[in-house]
Amino acid sequence: MNPKEKFLTTIKGENLDIPIFCPAIYDYKVNFSNIPLNLFGQTESELVDAIEKEIQFLKAEVVTCGYDIYNIEAEALGATVNREEKDFFPDISKALITNLGEMDKLPVLKRTGGRMPVFINTTKELSRRFRDNVYIRGAVSGPFSLAGTIYRNDQLILDCILDPQGVYQLLDYCTDAILTYIRGFLEEGQDVVLFDSLASPPLISPEIYGDLIFPFHHKIFEFLKNAGVQNRPLIMGGNTLPIMDKLTKTGANQLLLDYVIPLKDIGSVLDHYNMAFRINIDPGLVACNDQNQIANQIKKIFGFLGHRSNLLIGTGILSKETPLENIQFIREFITEHYHNLY
Repeated sequence: MNPKEKFLTTIKGENLDIPIFCPAIYDYKVNFSNIPLNLFGQTESELVDAIEKEIQFLKAEVVTCGYDIYNIEAEALGATVNREEKDFFPDISKALITNLGEMDKLPVLKRTGGRMPVFINTTKELSRRFRDNVYIRGAVSGPFSLAGTIYRNDQLILDCILDPQGVYQLLDYCTDAILTYIRGFLEEGQDVVLFDSLASPPLISPEIYGDLIFPFHHKIFEFLKNAGVQNRPLIMGGNTLPIMDKLTKTGANQLLLDYVIPLKDIGSVLDHYNMAFRINIDPGLVACNDQNQIANQIKKIFGFLGHRSNLLIGTGILSKETPLENIQFIREFITEHYHNLY
């Protein structure tokens, strides 16, 4: 089986092979480039070169083509990315609106703009180069995270209570912009991963998630499903157990169980839902100087979870300072010891 086929068997709960290892390589991509942290991610050539090295050094089966993920749609809508600080990750310098009454000032995104084509073309080129050997996907923002980028996220969260109808309208606007970006990927035959961690508890209550955010997650994943996309990941960090039942009804067929969730609860979720789940290793542990600690945690994970045919192994977002050899060690340890660990 090639990596995409292995993903699809995992989604169906039928993967009898070693789980795919999916480390969260986003900020970390800059380590495969000579470009500074604040300037990376602006051209197709630098992204292709860095991700080729990522695949080579990490023996990656699956790669997500994304860097400053939550900036891309906002930038295409007219926001400015701050790249002035050499040692800081680029971010949006100023919200596009300061209150929900200003939504009529926001532009309608009828076609891909900003750096969207850069990431679409990078994903397409890497898919061409690696064909069936590596599964390449593009990264897109979720509607609540995009809303919190073009509008102050602290005020957005407050307005979920004070002005839920206004937030609903903003999320509808953001969803349309995201679907424009997604269509750009699909038109080039590329799959996508949706990231929406701002929508995770405890920032957002289950009631707010169900009333305001779920309808737009459902709209996006129904669009993907109707477009024939077989692998539909929704990545939300933190403790998502309070909204897990709703998440499984979005139409996504791969979800994240982050490292803050107890393993006994993770096992229950894996048994209850017949879809793929990525289990994250604490990124702080991955960055430590003791590989024995990392090995012990992997043993603990498989000791609790045993062999589950809907299991993927990942990490939280890895910092730029994470030793490359630790990421390599995890892949090699799982490959060499998996069948002896459960």
